[in-house]
Amino acid sequence: MKKVLITGGFGFVGTLLAKHLLSKGIEVVVLEHSSAPVPKGLDAIQVIQADITSEESMRGASCERIDAVLHLAAQSSGPRSFSIPVQDVQLNILGTLNTINWCLANRVERLLFASSFVIYGDHPDREKVDEQTCCRPKSVYATSKLACEHLLMNYAQPKGIKWNSLRMFNVYGPGQDISKPDQGVVGIFMNMLMKADTVQVQGSLERYRDLIFIDDVIQGWDKCLFGTRLNEAFNLGTAEKTTYRTLIQSLAGVMGIADRLAIDEQAGTAGDMMGCVADIAKIKSQLGFEPKVALTEGLGRMFAWIRDGGPL
Repeated sequence: MKKVLITGGFGFVGTLLAKHLLSKGIEVVVLEHSSAPVPKGLDAIQVIQADITSEESMRGASCERIDAVLHLAAQSSGPRSFSIPVQDVQLNILGTLNTINWCLANRVERLLFASSFVIYGDHPDREKVDEQTCCRPKSVYATSKLACEHLLMNYAQPKGIKWNSLRMFNVYGPGQDISKPDQGVVGIFMNMLMKADTVQVQGSLERYRDLIFIDDVIQGWDKCLFGTRLNEAFNLGTAEKTTYRTLIQSLAGVMGIADRLAIDEQAGTAGDMMGCVADIAKIKSQLGFEPKVALTEGLGRMFAWIRDGGPL
């Protein structure tokens, strides 16, 4: 593996992934839209400006000798997918189809896709879901991610592209934009607690998530990229259940405001899941992945990064 291209390479995960691969001596090219700001530390990286929703734009974005494409560009908010559903169809589904066609045109035979745990939906009979669990998406965003996985299986693979789908659970950590009000549960609550001692929670405090620190996410992508298990999906999580109540209390603890924390429980939002936890037996046994950062440590490192103003 000598050269990779990352779509959405200036996003939260993409930026950290680019820096990680550069540190291993791999040449990294980023494909991004023209308005995306260049993160600190990636000033010298090769950037291809293109719109993944446009076939014409992607045709003009050729690049030679790419060994793998890491496809992270997407609309990534469940709530936003209800208010602007066309974005998910354009960015996620059409964008993935155009990325596959870009790989075919540029003779790239390996494609890794950033999928999401939300494709599973709710399963009241179980907390942990494995890769064989029936998918019951509850939002346009979740539906679009599942559609992209089917494009990989039913379009890319027959044309000779070897793919992997990484179903990421709730990613958090330094580098995350906590100002976004509709994505990243850890960032949303941390942002609230930076401004006041009260957290507004839309939905039950007993909802739960599998929270995975960014370093472990990068580890998972690395092991998949350099692994030999092809044309398969992998859960990328910790196998640990955290309720919203526990998350908020843990955040208040690391931020030093536990004694004055107040929680305002409000009505839920459309398409929100009660919760699911990753069964990671497959990614552990087949790729050697092992999550290393516990929740309290990860939250502390994220808060310290925000408090100190970065940089990464």
